[in-house]
Amino acid sequence: MQSGLDYIRSCQHDDGGFAEAGRSTNPGTSWFAVMAIVAAGEDPHNWRVNGTSAIDYWRSAPDASNPEGTAELGKMVTLITAAGENPRAFNNHDYIAELKARMKANGQFGDFTYTTYWAIFGLASAGEDVSLPVAWLKKQQNEDGGYGWMPGAESDSDDTAAAMMALVAAGEPADTPAVTQAIDYLRVHQMDDGGFNYGGSSSSNAASAAWAIQAITAAGEDPATWSKNGNDLVSTLADLQQPDGSFFWTTYTADNPCGMTARAIPALLGKPYPILPGQATPDISAPERSATAAPETTAVPQTAVSTTGPVEWQPITITDDYGEKVRLETLPVRIVSLAPANTEILFALGLGDRVVGVTDYCNHPVEATAKPKVGGYSTVNIERVVAAQPDLVVAAFGNTEEVVNRLRELGLTVIALNPDSVEGTLHDIRLIGKATGTETEAERLAASMEARIDTVKEKTKDVAEPPTVVHVIWYDPIWISGSNTFQNELITLAGGANAFPDREGWQIVTLERFITTNPEVIIVNSGTGMGNEGVDLIYRYFMNEPRLKTMKAIQHNRVYIIESDIIDRGGPRLVDALEEVAADIHPDLFDTKTKQEIPVAQSPGFGVISLAFAFLAVLLIRLKR
Repeated sequence: MQSGLDYIRSCQHDDGGFAEAGRSTNPGTSWFAVMAIVAAGEDPHNWRVNGTSAIDYWRSAPDASNPEGTAELGKMVTLITAAGENPRAFNNHDYIAELKARMKANGQFGDFTYTTYWAIFGLASAGEDVSLPVAWLKKQQNEDGGYGWMPGAESDSDDTAAAMMALVAAGEPADTPAVTQAIDYLRVHQMDDGGFNYGGSSSSNAASAAWAIQAITAAGEDPATWSKNGNDLVSTLADLQQPDGSFFWTTYTADNPCGMTARAIPALLGKPYPILPGQATPDISAPERSATAAPETTAVPQTAVSTTGPVEWQPITITDDYGEKVRLETLPVRIVSLAPANTEILFALGLGDRVVGVTDYCNHPVEATAKPKVGGYSTVNIERVVAAQPDLVVAAFGNTEEVVNRLRELGLTVIALNPDSVEGTLHDIRLIGKATGTETEAERLAASMEARIDTVKEKTKDVAEPPTVVHVIWYDPIWISGSNTFQNELITLAGGANAFPDREGWQIVTLERFITTNPEVIIVNSGTGMGNEGVDLIYRYFMNEPRLKTMKAIQHNRVYIIESDIIDRGGPRLVDALEEVAADIHPDLFDTKTKQEIPVAQSPGFGVISLAFAFLAVLLIRLKR
């Protein structure tokens, strides 16, 4: 593990925190780095750059030393105890008291399962009584033995492993039913390559493998004996290490190598969370392999497609959103979509019968859900994409440049999209039309959208004082859409003014700043913030939080729910979102009883559609991890 530690050392910046070269340090990577340092038996106080230690970062960086979220508070306490410091007197804070203040009467911390297990990690590491939250956590176990990220959510390997570790850290015996049933869940969900994924059809990855190894170790088992098709779990993770000491995210791709390496080291050293100085280390050495196995290609059910198209196809070269010139010699008849927005555009142009692969998040139109799955949004399963035998892959920003480049190296034709504005979305609709021989349908769709946008602009052109509006995508901590986002542009087009114009992109704002800003209109995402399932958590928070009762939007009943998928995806339904936002901001100017439909081309057996940008799904996964 020395080479891995050396790599992490290369990631330490002048402020003592950790990040890849050229990136700003952040609490996420820095937290995992400290855990790896302590797991390796070293003192993070001695890891210094220009006299500033890895612990000094947590004393001085505002976003690290003053965490807003419940999970972040739990992580903070866990880190302080790992460093051998006192969480009741660190940075002039009593982080234990702050964390305990987040506990409800039933023992739950915050509103979720993941906020509770992070709180248990912190309090257990500090020797605090966690009997009540442990009792609550045990009740959240699903019938399959696993845990989801919130009560009632579908089980996944990451949350199951984390919940297991929290229970064991709190003193639950390894043979207690909650732990043994969780172990059984993990056994069932070990993947064919010996690793784990976070769910769906995504690739196995280093982070999920690390969580599983730590949980199995906490339960008193040897993860090196966990094997599938001759591939053992420990070797699967170890094989992701590169010559420079860093760890890949998946077999083909790297994602934050510093953070991934910091996750892998404690797992391979047999150190489950919470990590404490002097923690005993079991032997989990990987068994020898007779030969290095080549990555297996997961079969994807082949989808029959219609080859009917124009009698003549003239080869064309198009330029995608990253300036890449892409040559299409033949009409694409087998198309894989790597983003929900792309899928919605393809179906809207009548191309549903040519789509042979979509992501786990492609849920609109309903016909798209029946298509073969090729992984998650940020965790594309490259083997499944290749197995689908596409002659065109429509990728997106969130897939990462590395995935796109790898697909091209494997000989696939890839168009990468990044619609960062309404105009960019219209451009991409026309671009896909040109690439697929549906230029007429694309122009008809784009022109219809432009006409509806113009109608909204015409109705709001005389608004003298646009009301201040905030779009909220999460609440623990509060995440808002700042400038340079789709949502900011929609607010402006709808005759409003973003209440947080100084925050660029999607950003966290403190509760104090939110209350002080006091926006006149609050628009929140539906469901859990990334879809329509479950209760409207964000809306419920704003309506029930006592500290927000004096805000103008609350008092005047101007908190509105909008369907997450239409406001967070760059495609045809973006206009639906614009009209809804405009009606929320200016109910006097818009008839909210009628709603225009987007005319779209029809595909045999398929219906009408709208579209997508899967930012929020990726965001939430990263938030809770």
